[in-house]
Amino acid sequence: MRRVSTAGAVSLLLALLALVVAVPLSAPDGSGRQWDNLVLGVVGSAAAVRASRATRGMDRRTLVPWRLMAVCGSLFATASLLTGTGLTPAFGEVGVGDVLLLPAVCIPPLVCGLLASQVRSTRWPAPLVDGAMVTASLLVVSDVLVFSPAADVTPLAAAYGVYAAVAVGTAGALCTVSTRALRRSATAMIASTSLIALATVMLALGIADPSQAWQAVGDVAVVLALEASVLAITSSPLSCSRHEDPRAGAPRVNFLGLAITVGATVGLPVVLVSAVLRGQPLSAAAVVGTAGVVVLLLLRNTLRIRDSGRLIEDLVRTEEDFRELVESSSDGVAIVDGDHRLQFASRAARHLLGLPAEGPLSGSLLDRVDAEDHQRVGAALTAGAVLHFRVTDADGEPTDLEVTHHDRAAGDRRVLQLRDVTTRRRRERELERMAYTDHLTRLPNRAMLFQQMAGGTTERCLLVLDLDGFKAVNDEAGHEAGDHLLVEVAGRLRTVVREQDVVTRLGGDEFAVLVEGTLSEAVEAAQRIVDVLALPHRTAEWTFAIGASVGVSQLRPGSGQLAFREADAALRAAKQAGKGCLRVWDDGRGAQVADSDVATALAEGHVQLRYTLAGTTGEPLRSLHAVPVWQHRTAGLLPAAELWAAAGRQGQDALLQRWVLATATAHAVGLPRQLALAIDLPAGHVQVDQLADDVATALVTADLPAHRLCLALTEDALLTAPAALPGVLHELHAAGVRICLDDYGMGRTLVSHLSRIPLNSIRIDVSALGGRGDDEHTLRVVRAITANAEAFGLMVVAHGVEPGPLLDGVLDAGVQMVRSRATPQLVPIEEVAELLRVPAGEPALR
Repeated sequence: MRRVSTAGAVSLLLALLALVVAVPLSAPDGSGRQWDNLVLGVVGSAAAVRASRATRGMDRRTLVPWRLMAVCGSLFATASLLTGTGLTPAFGEVGVGDVLLLPAVCIPPLVCGLLASQVRSTRWPAPLVDGAMVTASLLVVSDVLVFSPAADVTPLAAAYGVYAAVAVGTAGALCTVSTRALRRSATAMIASTSLIALATVMLALGIADPSQAWQAVGDVAVVLALEASVLAITSSPLSCSRHEDPRAGAPRVNFLGLAITVGATVGLPVVLVSAVLRGQPLSAAAVVGTAGVVVLLLLRNTLRIRDSGRLIEDLVRTEEDFRELVESSSDGVAIVDGDHRLQFASRAARHLLGLPAEGPLSGSLLDRVDAEDHQRVGAALTAGAVLHFRVTDADGEPTDLEVTHHDRAAGDRRVLQLRDVTTRRRRERELERMAYTDHLTRLPNRAMLFQQMAGGTTERCLLVLDLDGFKAVNDEAGHEAGDHLLVEVAGRLRTVVREQDVVTRLGGDEFAVLVEGTLSEAVEAAQRIVDVLALPHRTAEWTFAIGASVGVSQLRPGSGQLAFREADAALRAAKQAGKGCLRVWDDGRGAQVADSDVATALAEGHVQLRYTLAGTTGEPLRSLHAVPVWQHRTAGLLPAAELWAAAGRQGQDALLQRWVLATATAHAVGLPRQLALAIDLPAGHVQVDQLADDVATALVTADLPAHRLCLALTEDALLTAPAALPGVLHELHAAGVRICLDDYGMGRTLVSHLSRIPLNSIRIDVSALGGRGDDEHTLRVVRAITANAEAFGLMVVAHGVEPGPLLDGVLDAGVQMVRSRATPQLVPIEEVAELLRVPAGEPALR
């Protein structure tokens, strides 16, 4: 809704001041120049212009009544200017001025009728009868109080008086009910029409008894009427057909219109009784008018009774329609009160809730819900969430229900929509089971293995095994026999491990076992597996003698993928040692490292940063991946995993984290500006409470721009880190630091990660994505990952791929940056500058 500008108030004030000067200069009998009419002409012209400007932007339906008001202002301004200049006789003396004034004063009641037509439920007989009744009442009152006592009333003065009654009665009755959006405009129009009526009454009085008092009151009423008309236009919405609020078109009572209607109806008997008490005789017109009002009252009551009957019929019909709609719906509808007691239930709801088909309702909704869901359902109903729970239906069958609910507009009752989702939930559970189950052996699959490794806090170990001689089974007996053999292997694996251990199939002839317990217990389980799988296997007409090689590694919190790589490396060592062997990943250096101090190694310079080069395709930009290594005095060069593990055992995680960030950023400052620096945040060793300060200190000390630093962390690091890590990553990302998700593709979806942390890139290990020797499957996975990452605007970095067709396919799949196994790795900082002189591009990466 638009509001009147300050210009309106200024115009009103100037008009009133001008009238103060002009009225004394104008003769009350209309002789001479009528200066007050000149002022009114100017005010009317200004109002017409303001009204026209206010209608800009209105749609056609809204525009019609306000264009008429602009025409009304123009007609009145013209008539006032003509009478004011003396070109035509003054108002009250029949001439051009009165001819122009007649249509001008008829337009406001017509506009009130147009406003009434925009009420949705307008039934014209009732407002028309109301208008006639109010008009007749006002005419009778005018006759008793004015016309009958007057000695001589000219026809023109009588006409002006009749107009006043008709205008006020019509406007008040028609605008008693208006829309919410037009209520202010309707009120302003009633006020404008009433003021015009007052001005015509003053004009009639001036004709009968010329006086500057009548003239002044009439002039002020005209000015206020014009301003009220402009206010009506500026208060109107630009469109009456496209309200943002659908309730804007609903009927609303206009209290000014109601006051006029009630005042006229109540005032008539008061005036008549007063006249009788004074002994004043009533004219024939007053008697006829009073009789007409009585007839109109009877007609109005008849219409009201008829409308009430129609409303009741409509209400009953609507209730029946809605009840039939509710009852015929396959979804159940129920209403409960604030204590969850059932107030209403449709046929479908009664069946779903196991209630009798007929009869009164009693008890609480929670009485129908399974006991284990009571507390959850009660809380969800209060909170207003969509919920699922299980009940027993009328057939005695367990049923899964999905319930959507909302509060009633009044009271504490709540409407529930119940839907039987038993079949859908069963399918969802089946799909979830299939997503984590190998279809052939019915064992958990690779995805379930990594999910299981991500959780848990007890001591656990991972066994990765590969069947020896399985390829010969497929070659000799066919793939069907091979499938039968795999099913038997799965059965045997289940028999040799404990119930708490998890047996999974990775793919092909590879299996894994997640063992709860110490490393010695895991070695014992691995030996049992080797022994039981060495026994002969019989499938249909064939008997096979195969075995298994097993790799074992310890699973530390948050190091699931690292443990898998270690177990896989141990498996390769077992395969190299011969069939039916098992190996534990240790590399023979654990005891030597255990006695060494990481803080001392840092102080003496034995811990160093080595860099691996990563290049982009199509651009000369390169990235350096900083990796801390330990040049141990006796054990040789220890990788980052062992360095961090030693730091964790000694409580030196924070010291090592701070050193890596400070040293890497200091090295990067002396390198080309387009070079990005990537630093890993190892799982289980991230010091979240110090990370933001360590990064900020390192960047400030080295004077390195934040966008050149990229922090990489694995899914394991996210799962095992404190809950504050996502918030810290958001803070660093906001400061410009890039965030990379390492080893993506082995666990949760990208959408799941992006809902928790900000990301700029993802890093994939190509060697871990597909089955061994199946490059096509691997490339399909890579293409799916790059398409998903591209949809979210993320860069994809690949590593763990040999130069050759697979690397070419990875680059063609859309990977923007790669670390090939042929790329120089673990290079000291002194050699980095020399490497950067080699022209960048794809050939160097291949």
